[in-house]
Amino acid sequence: MAGGLRKKQKVRRSEQVLDAADTLFRDHGYEETKIEDIAELASVASATVYNYFKNKPNLLMEIALRHISAAVPERQRFLDRLPLDPVEGIIEFEKLLANQAVRHLTRESWRVVMAARFTEGNGIAHRTGRRLNLVIRRQYMSMLRTYQLRGSIRPEVDLSVLCDVLIGIGDAALTRLVTSPAMTLETMREAALPHLRLVLLGVVSSRPQ
Repeated sequence: MAGGLRKKQKVRRSEQVLDAADTLFRDHGYEETKIEDIAELASVASATVYNYFKNKPNLLMEIALRHISAAVPERQRFLDRLPLDPVEGIIEFEKLLANQAVRHLTRESWRVVMAARFTEGNGIAHRTGRRLNLVIRRQYMSMLRTYQLRGSIRPEVDLSVLCDVLIGIGDAALTRLVTSPAMTLETMREAALPHLRLVLLGVVSSRPQ
Protein backbone atom coordinates (compact mmCIF):
# COMPACT_ATOMS: atom_id res chain seq x y z
CA MET A 1 0.00 0.00 0.00
CA ALA A 2 2.74 2.44 1.04
CA GLY A 3 4.80 1.47 -2.02
CA GLY A 4 1.87 2.18 -4.33
CA LEU A 5 1.35 5.59 -2.75
CA ARG A 6 5.03 6.48 -3.13
CA LYS A 7 4.90 5.45 -6.77
CA LYS A 8 1.85 7.65 -7.40
CA GLN A 9 3.57 10.58 -5.69
CA LYS A 10 6.67 10.08 -7.82
CA VAL A 11 4.59 10.03 -11.00
CA ARG A 12 2.72 13.15 -9.91
CA ARG A 13 5.92 15.03 -9.08
CA SER A 14 7.50 13.89 -12.31
CA GLU A 15 4.55 15.31 -14.25
CA GLN A 16 4.80 18.56 -12.27
CA VAL A 17 8.44 18.88 -13.24
CA LEU A 18 7.72 18.13 -16.90
CA ASP A 19 4.87 20.66 -16.97
CA ALA A 20 7.08 23.33 -15.39
CA ALA A 21 10.00 22.65 -17.74
CA ASP A 22 7.71 22.65 -20.77
CA THR A 23 6.32 26.07 -19.81
CA LEU A 24 9.72 27.61 -19.09
CA PHE A 25 11.39 26.22 -22.21
CA ARG A 26 8.63 27.77 -24.34
CA ASP A 27 8.41 31.08 -22.49
CA HIS A 28 12.07 31.77 -21.68
CA GLY A 29 14.06 29.44 -23.93
CA TYR A 30 15.87 26.18 -23.26
CA GLU A 31 19.31 27.69 -22.63
CA GLU A 32 18.02 30.44 -20.34
CA THR A 33 16.05 28.05 -18.16
CA LYS A 34 17.87 26.63 -15.14
CA ILE A 35 17.05 23.49 -13.21
CA GLU A 36 16.45 25.71 -10.17
CA ASP A 37 13.80 27.66 -12.12
CA ILE A 38 12.05 24.44 -13.05
CA ALA A 39 12.13 23.18 -9.46
CA GLU A 40 10.68 26.45 -8.17
CA LEU A 41 7.79 26.44 -10.64
CA ALA A 42 7.12 22.75 -9.98
CA SER A 43 7.20 23.32 -6.20
CA VAL A 44 9.84 20.66 -5.66
CA ALA A 45 13.47 20.68 -4.57
CA SER A 46 16.18 20.96 -7.23
CA ALA A 47 17.50 17.61 -6.01
CA THR A 48 14.15 16.05 -6.95
CA VAL A 49 14.51 17.23 -10.54
CA TYR A 50 18.04 15.82 -10.76
CA ASN A 51 16.90 12.59 -9.12
CA TYR A 52 14.12 12.06 -11.67
CA PHE A 53 15.78 13.33 -14.86
CA LYS A 54 19.54 13.79 -14.17
CA ASN A 55 19.89 16.82 -16.46
CA LYS A 56 18.13 19.28 -18.76
CA PRO A 57 18.59 17.31 -22.03
CA ASN A 58 16.82 14.31 -20.48
CA LEU A 59 13.99 16.58 -19.36
CA LEU A 60 13.58 18.02 -22.82
CA MET A 61 13.62 14.60 -24.49
CA GLU A 62 10.87 13.40 -22.15
CA ILE A 63 8.81 16.49 -22.97
CA ALA A 64 9.28 15.84 -26.70
CA LEU A 65 8.28 12.19 -26.27
CA ARG A 66 5.20 13.22 -24.29
CA HIS A 67 4.09 15.65 -26.99
CA ILE A 68 4.67 13.21 -29.84
CA SER A 69 2.85 10.44 -27.97
CA ALA A 70 -0.06 12.78 -27.14
CA ALA A 71 -0.33 13.65 -30.84
CA VAL A 72 -0.76 9.97 -31.83
CA PRO A 73 -4.61 10.14 -31.89
CA GLU A 74 -4.56 13.09 -34.33
CA ARG A 75 -2.27 11.16 -36.66
CA GLN A 76 -4.40 8.03 -36.26
CA ARG A 77 -7.52 9.93 -37.30
CA PHE A 78 -5.69 10.93 -40.46
CA LEU A 79 -4.63 7.32 -41.10
CA ASP A 80 -8.21 6.14 -40.63
CA ARG A 81 -9.27 8.40 -43.53
CA LEU A 82 -6.32 8.11 -45.88
CA PRO A 83 -6.63 9.81 -49.29
CA LEU A 84 -6.87 7.34 -52.17
CA ASP A 85 -3.83 8.87 -53.85
CA PRO A 86 -0.70 7.61 -52.01
CA VAL A 87 1.36 10.62 -53.07
CA GLU A 88 -1.25 12.98 -51.68
CA GLY A 89 -1.59 10.90 -48.52
CA ILE A 90 2.13 10.74 -47.78
CA ILE A 91 2.65 14.44 -48.46
CA GLU A 92 -0.31 15.35 -46.23
CA PHE A 93 1.02 13.07 -43.49
CA GLU A 94 4.40 14.84 -43.69
CA LYS A 95 2.62 18.19 -43.37
CA LEU A 96 0.80 16.91 -40.30
CA LEU A 97 4.08 15.78 -38.72
CA ALA A 98 5.64 19.19 -39.39
CA ASN A 99 2.62 21.02 -37.93
CA GLN A 100 2.75 18.91 -34.79
CA ALA A 101 6.50 19.40 -34.41
CA VAL A 102 6.43 23.20 -34.39
CA ARG A 103 3.18 23.33 -32.43
CA HIS A 104 4.73 21.85 -29.31
CA LEU A 105 8.46 22.63 -29.30
CA THR A 106 10.45 25.74 -30.16
CA ARG A 107 13.20 25.74 -32.78
CA GLU A 108 15.79 25.97 -30.02
CA SER A 109 14.36 22.91 -28.29
CA TRP A 110 14.27 20.94 -31.52
CA ARG A 111 17.94 21.72 -32.14
CA VAL A 112 18.76 20.14 -28.77
CA VAL A 113 16.53 17.13 -29.43
CA MET A 114 18.03 16.49 -32.86
CA ALA A 115 21.59 16.92 -31.64
CA ALA A 116 21.11 14.39 -28.84
CA ARG A 117 21.34 11.45 -31.23
CA PHE A 118 24.89 12.51 -32.10
CA THR A 119 26.18 14.03 -28.87
CA GLU A 120 24.72 11.85 -26.15
CA GLY A 121 26.18 8.52 -27.26
CA ASN A 122 24.06 5.76 -25.79
CA GLY A 123 22.76 7.90 -22.94
CA ILE A 124 19.19 8.46 -21.84
CA ALA A 125 18.65 11.37 -24.25
CA HIS A 126 19.91 9.30 -27.17
CA ARG A 127 17.67 6.36 -26.28
CA THR A 128 14.67 8.64 -25.87
CA GLY A 129 15.40 10.11 -29.31
CA ARG A 130 15.20 6.61 -30.74
CA ARG A 131 11.85 6.13 -29.00
CA LEU A 132 10.61 9.36 -30.59
CA ASN A 133 11.47 8.03 -34.04
CA LEU A 134 9.89 4.66 -33.28
CA VAL A 135 6.53 6.22 -32.34
CA ILE A 136 6.32 7.99 -35.70
CA ARG A 137 7.80 5.09 -37.65
CA ARG A 138 5.07 2.69 -36.50
CA GLN A 139 2.34 4.92 -37.90
CA TYR A 140 4.29 5.64 -41.08
CA MET A 141 4.67 1.90 -41.68
CA SER A 142 0.95 1.40 -41.06
CA MET A 143 0.15 3.95 -43.76
CA LEU A 144 2.58 2.44 -46.26
CA ARG A 145 1.21 -1.08 -45.65
CA THR A 146 -2.32 0.18 -46.30
CA TYR A 147 -1.30 1.68 -49.62
CA GLN A 148 0.60 -1.46 -50.60
CA LEU A 149 -2.40 -3.65 -49.75
CA ARG A 150 -4.56 -1.36 -51.89
CA GLY A 151 -2.16 -1.94 -54.77
CA SER A 152 -1.07 1.71 -54.86
CA ILE A 153 2.53 0.90 -53.90
CA ARG A 154 4.30 -1.77 -55.91
CA PRO A 155 4.34 -5.17 -54.15
CA GLU A 156 8.11 -5.60 -54.53
CA VAL A 157 8.86 -2.37 -52.65
CA ASP A 158 10.55 -2.91 -49.28
CA LEU A 159 8.35 -0.75 -47.04
CA SER A 160 10.92 -0.59 -44.26
CA VAL A 161 13.49 0.94 -46.59
CA LEU A 162 10.92 3.29 -48.11
CA CYS A 163 9.86 4.37 -44.61
CA ASP A 164 13.48 5.16 -43.69
CA VAL A 165 13.92 7.25 -46.82
CA LEU A 166 10.70 9.24 -46.32
CA ILE A 167 11.40 9.89 -42.64
CA GLY A 168 14.91 10.95 -43.58
CA ILE A 169 13.52 13.53 -46.00
CA GLY A 170 11.20 14.84 -43.29
CA ASP A 171 14.03 14.99 -40.74
CA ALA A 172 16.25 16.89 -43.20
CA ALA A 173 13.48 19.42 -43.83
CA LEU A 174 12.88 19.87 -40.09
CA THR A 175 16.62 20.35 -39.56
CA ARG A 176 16.63 23.15 -42.12
CA LEU A 177 13.65 24.77 -40.40
CA VAL A 178 15.11 24.76 -36.90
CA THR A 179 18.57 25.92 -37.99
CA SER A 180 17.44 28.71 -40.33
CA PRO A 181 15.68 31.67 -38.67
CA ALA A 182 14.48 32.87 -42.08
CA MET A 183 12.74 29.62 -43.06
CA THR A 184 9.01 29.32 -42.39
CA LEU A 185 6.96 26.17 -41.99
CA GLU A 186 5.46 26.70 -45.44
CA THR A 187 8.84 27.12 -47.17
CA MET A 188 10.08 24.01 -45.36
CA ARG A 189 7.17 22.03 -46.77
CA GLU A 190 7.78 23.34 -50.26
CA ALA A 191 11.48 22.47 -50.03
CA ALA A 192 10.69 18.85 -49.13
CA LEU A 193 8.04 18.28 -51.83
CA PRO A 194 10.37 17.66 -54.82
CA HIS A 195 12.31 15.03 -52.85
CA LEU A 196 9.13 13.27 -51.72
CA ARG A 197 7.65 13.28 -55.21
CA LEU A 198 10.87 11.96 -56.77
CA VAL A 199 11.05 9.02 -54.35
CA LEU A 200 7.35 8.21 -54.68
CA LEU A 201 7.54 8.32 -58.47
CA GLY A 202 9.59 5.13 -58.36
CA VAL A 203 7.35 3.15 -55.98
CA VAL A 204 3.76 4.14 -56.73
CA SER A 205 2.08 1.69 -59.08
CA SER A 206 -1.01 3.69 -59.91
CA ARG A 207 -2.72 6.95 -59.07
CA PRO A 208 -6.38 7.96 -59.29
CA GLN A 209 -7.27 9.80 -62.48
